[in-house]
Amino acid sequence: MTVLECRRVTRRFGAGRRRTVALNECSFTAETGEIVGVVGPNGAGKTTLLRLIAGEIPASSGDVLVAGRRAGTAAARWEVGYAADPPLAPLELSGTEWLSYLASHRAPSAQARTRFVTRVVDLAELDAFAGRRIVTYSRGMMQRLALAAATIGAGAVLVLDETLSGIDPLVQRRLRHQVAAFAATHRLVIIASHDLATIERIATRVLVLVRGRPAADVATSRLVGERVAELTLTGSALVAVDRLLVRFPGAVRTGQGMAVPLLGGLSVEEVLAACRQDRVPIAASRVRYRALEDILVRVAGEEPAL
Repeated sequence: MTVLECRRVTRRFGAGRRRTVALNECSFTAETGEIVGVVGPNGAGKTTLLRLIAGEIPASSGDVLVAGRRAGTAAARWEVGYAADPPLAPLELSGTEWLSYLASHRAPSAQARTRFVTRVVDLAELDAFAGRRIVTYSRGMMQRLALAAATIGAGAVLVLDETLSGIDPLVQRRLRHQVAAFAATHRLVIIASHDLATIERIATRVLVLVRGRPAADVATSRLVGERVAELTLTGSALVAVDRLLVRFPGAVRTGQGMAVPLLGGLSVEEVLAACRQDRVPIAASRVRYRALEDILVRVAGEEPAL
């Protein structure tokens, strides 16, 4: 069931010469049960998109609908739990006090509030420090607190901005399982991150933003079955890369040569044969599974690196 709709959404900031377009007629939909990763170069509009979904800012034009309700309305806000980057929380309170305050808006009784807080503290593995004042928290602790707070507020949609970054790898792995379990209860997770490896592990689908609009929308399951041939060229052979890029659509230049997606039945043997035919000496070659980075490089072109 569709729970999120973005219809030609544009968001501008500033005016005159200082006006910038963070999102430019961005359109997509997302279903319950999905974990949608949002990636892209710096300035692509990732955080702006998340803030629009959470109702933190309005769209300049277009519509964002959450569970059929316009984003930013009280009804839509009730459906969304949002963890911002950097995480926001009153530093003078303890983690437990902050979560209890948030839960008081959701729980019908003190007992229910206590159960609510206990559940999210366990989910985000906050037990060891939940009673400490937030001002003493490390970056990783703040990220885990943000996840717990967002989960309290999430009805149909959980929105995470870099929330799983900067966390101990073992803890991050457990939190990924918790986020996946949330989506499995017929709800939606939207997560933006510069950490492509984390997105590949957790997302069921990835939206690549470039210049404020979706440039690619791919199911991560597709990456598992697709391979890439990496060719290392040396010396004068590097001048032949442009010619080879034309021969193999979808291929991209790398620091030492090129990467060729093995799509449509193309084999690595055919790639190597083409190089021999063009008298391009290959210093080394290998075949690996296609990664999210390949898609980002292809669609972002010369955009600034992540």
